[in-house]
Amino acid sequence: MGRAAEDVRQGDADAVLAVAVRSYALFAVHARFGDGMGEEVLPVAWSAIPPAEHAGYPGVLEEYGQDYRERLDELFAEYGPQSATAQHGRRELLAHPVSLIVLERLVAVRSRYVLAARYNGELPDRWLNDMSAAWGVGELL
Repeated sequence: MGRAAEDVRQGDADAVLAVAVRSYALFAVHARFGDGMGEEVLPVAWSAIPPAEHAGYPGVLEEYGQDYRERLDELFAEYGPQSATAQHGRRELLAHPVSLIVLERLVAVRSRYVLAARYNGELPDRWLNDMSAAWGVGELL
């Protein structure tokens, strides 16, 4: 994951993060930025995207938001930052725009297991398990 963290530090993931922030505003009114969680997750999520796909990934993420708009609306209504679930401290990653990158990676079976491998030992398991359960693919870690 070191290379992915370096790519993020050098700004290579800026376009993806910009799409995530812009798209997130369609699904959730409130986003958290100052707690560091998004900065922790971005390098891990970025590392789950094959380097050959990095340049085109902003478009992939934007298309994902369009293709899954209805499902994402429902997911953020039920589990997002303004939901009753969020008030109990669950699914806290959904309060961050970077959650869209994680959710997009959960769509394809192969991608979700690559993401799980990158998460394992790098971030709290519950962050990914909460997201995968909300998306309907079950716990991955």
